[in-house]
Amino acid sequence: MISLVFRTVQFITYHLLISLVDRISRLPRGSNPPEVMRLLRENIALKAQVRALVLELKADRGSRPRVSMRTRAAQVFAYLLTRGDSAFQNYYLSASRTTLAKWATRFRRGPWPWRRSKRMGRPPLSQEVKDLIIKLKTENGGWGACRIKDELRRMGIKVSEPTIQKVLREAGFSPRGGHPFNLDRFRSKAKDAIWALDYFFVRSARGTWLNVLLVVDLYTRELIELRAYDGWEADSIWTIRTFNEAMHREGRKPESVVHDHGTSFLGQFERQLRVLEIERRRTPVALPFVNGIAERSIKSVRLEMLNHVRVKGVEELQWYLDEYRTYFNEYRANQAIGGNTPSGFGRDSPGAEVISLDEVRQKRLVQRSFAHGILNAYELVDEQTDAAA
Repeated sequence: MISLVFRTVQFITYHLLISLVDRISRLPRGSNPPEVMRLLRENIALKAQVRALVLELKADRGSRPRVSMRTRAAQVFAYLLTRGDSAFQNYYLSASRTTLAKWATRFRRGPWPWRRSKRMGRPPLSQEVKDLIIKLKTENGGWGACRIKDELRRMGIKVSEPTIQKVLREAGFSPRGGHPFNLDRFRSKAKDAIWALDYFFVRSARGTWLNVLLVVDLYTRELIELRAYDGWEADSIWTIRTFNEAMHREGRKPESVVHDHGTSFLGQFERQLRVLEIERRRTPVALPFVNGIAERSIKSVRLEMLNHVRVKGVEELQWYLDEYRTYFNEYRANQAIGGNTPSGFGRDSPGAEVISLDEVRQKRLVQRSFAHGILNAYELVDEQTDAAA
């Protein structure tokens, strides 16, 4: 019954399409149509036939039918003959331009035995590293190839991003990852030179709104503070008090701060900054990308943790924020600082050296979980050191 309905709908669809084309083709035209239009109609007709034959082959032989050498040669011939005509190659060739370029390269190389026997390219990736890449992707679905590359580099394993993408595709994962916006002209040149401040809102399970103050060092990317406020909007007194507590806890003081035009950064906040001799920089109106590092840090907090929980109140939210701040500063590889952790970059700690596969086999992978397993961190430790601990 379902098959009959499907075939009926399919027949009606093609009936309407063919009737429309039949009416258009009967419209009066000149006795001598332009040569370009004639060729275009011929190409469209050939393309429709080729597409139907390709779909029929896929249905008979599976989703990836084997293409004969004669068919490949004919497609490469059409590709080389129409070189420079990108419109024709995009719409009227039966294979993609990338595939045809690869076939053309193979035909140029020829069947010479000395070219086939000579091994080219990089050595194959070991199975242990492939399993580690799949483990990182399985337990952290939001990580892309670039993030996994930085995490492996932090552990001393150097793998290129295209190789990671290939491993993820073979394992059935999507290797896509976001590309960070280039904000080099807005970053500071030294530690504690500029701290960025911003607020964002979190909705609790009870339907109330909670406000969160974020303070981040623009040079090291350290999250200096993540403090929750029980209410819709915090005033300037609470903001400067929280800011002072963060400075005393960390034992650090910025030379200047950057923030938007919110009312939380007026009044008492301005006066206290003048007393502390901290320069205040306000972002231009309607240009949030100027404070882009703070905005990106807020996005990381939401994507990696807050989107996965629904807190009951401000105390539970503060516990999650403290967990994320520890994870972010101590264990999370940050792409903006070359894959280092913010705390390690702030201490000017050298990154992990690339180690051999034998050394990797002698170490053990240790996993640390934060926020009830929402966040995961990984370290390679020596078996002897781990046993002693």
